[in-house]
Amino acid sequence: MEYEYYSQFINKETKERCDVTPIFENPEVFSNLLGDLIEPFKDIDFNKIAGLDALGFVIGGALAQKNNKGFICIRKGGKLPGAHDTVLKTSPFIDYTSTAKSFEINKSSVKKGEKILLVDEWIETGTQMRASVKLIEELGGEIIGITSLCSHKNKQTQILFEKYNLKAIRIIDEM
Repeated sequence: MEYEYYSQFINKETKERCDVTPIFENPEVFSNLLGDLIEPFKDIDFNKIAGLDALGFVIGGALAQKNNKGFICIRKGGKLPGAHDTVLKTSPFIDYTSTAKSFEINKSSVKKGEKILLVDEWIETGTQMRASVKLIEELGGEIIGITSLCSHKNKQTQILFEKYNLKAIRIIDEM
């Protein structure tokens, strides 16, 4: 389906970014979204799906369950309850909100050689996604692709498209 189909369910009357959560409220639309997000990867073998905090959890968890895959949570820094030596954390980064953040993952979530599909709802600068890629690669995982409802294509996200097989339902070309 085209982005316009989903656009009618996105709340654009917001203070900052658009709110895609109304898509999740409609089971048919949400199911269609899951099908469209996995479509480019249906013939690629992979082990797990990883979702970024927070809406990547909703989409990624549903995709993982629907496709009988394990799900990995990539959390905002300081959120995982594991002891320090069980958690891998990124260096601080500045994301699309112009705020310093970090991400973390349980070290046991990714086994060496596992193939991972990354999921988030919207990619603007790619900073959060690049940090997530780094966590998975540091643990020995291989990114087979990235899927998103919408992604901006710019100098910051270019590597995600070229090296990490980013596929989005809508691409906003800023090049």
